[in-house]
Amino acid sequence: MEKKLAEYKCDTNEATCLKLGSEVAFGYKGLQIQLFYTAGNLSTLFKVKYSSKVTDTFDCVEADDVEAKIREIIPAGFTSNTDDFISLLEKEANFKPFGTMLHSYTVHNEEAEQLTYQIHKADISCPGFQEYHERLQTFLMWFIETASFLDIDDDRWDFFLVFEKYNKDGETLYATVGYMTVYNYYVYPDKTRPRVSQMLILPPFQGEGHGAQLLEAVHRFYCSLPKVQDITAEDPSENYVKLRDYVLTKFCQNLPSFDADKLHLGFSTDMIREAQEKLKINKKHARRVYEILRLRATDMSDEEKARAYRLEVKKRLFGPYRKNQRELAKMRKCLRPEELVSHMGQLDTQTQHEELEKSYQLAVDDYRRVIERLASQA
Repeated sequence: MEKKLAEYKCDTNEATCLKLGSEVAFGYKGLQIQLFYTAGNLSTLFKVKYSSKVTDTFDCVEADDVEAKIREIIPAGFTSNTDDFISLLEKEANFKPFGTMLHSYTVHNEEAEQLTYQIHKADISCPGFQEYHERLQTFLMWFIETASFLDIDDDRWDFFLVFEKYNKDGETLYATVGYMTVYNYYVYPDKTRPRVSQMLILPPFQGEGHGAQLLEAVHRFYCSLPKVQDITAEDPSENYVKLRDYVLTKFCQNLPSFDADKLHLGFSTDMIREAQEKLKINKKHARRVYEILRLRATDMSDEEKARAYRLEVKKRLFGPYRKNQRELAKMRKCLRPEELVSHMGQLDTQTQHEELEKSYQLAVDDYRRVIERLASQA
């Protein structure tokens, strides 16, 4: 099945402890935890194998109940019988993506084949989707360390799914590639603020641009809705922020207010307004886009232009340090000398300048990667 059948197996031949994320399974030799998912419907085969196991009678210790731990994560309906699982594979041709298709695109792989992908929007009203989602979200536990399951019994949840469409033995089949969950928060008096909660592209499909395709499709969908104020994300990871920088910059580079001849004039109210009204991008994200596009339009070999750009970015980055200076002024008025000394190390001016320069260099490095990716896709 290769890519079409997802296999996730933990295997150790000698050790008696098997690490599962932040957990450790004790008491086994040759432990194998096998999870197989069918590509489309995500029907699940679950097996636990081992060559030996400690016993109370001989070792005076008890092995961890690995199977019970995994059963807490995977929903009911899985099978532990290989023949039953093979019969489920044969039914994959009956699986069809849930919801409404928003976008279709193609990708060329290493074998020079042109593969077709579809992005669908679904919600809990779609027949069979809730059970499918219970199986889908188990992938979060295998690949995202701080992940947790969602309670989706709320019609404010939107689900965006990526599928690969492929042919096998004359039949059209679909493989699950990844997904995104979005919750629509209410904003007074009559708006909503979609907030991205979870996003995952499965490992066999990572590095092929599916994350960008998904995020672009989601933004285009919400931009078409007049009641949407802006689009945010809940506790975004570093990788998500980089992906968002690329997608939002790709959108904003065509807006009149972000024209190259206007960028050197500074971040403007026109940029804020146009990004929000046309693309549902808030001020904070629009500012990052401006800095990326201004870097692209700046000749950094010109010392004067490079300095102007550096000061512009550091002016934004200095916000938290300016707050520290205000706090220090307050401390001088209300703290005893010995208490003030204990806080001075945290607010040392030289340290702040060093951290500011470090933050600037990290930001510019991230911005350059966005610019390079935009150039490669042009």
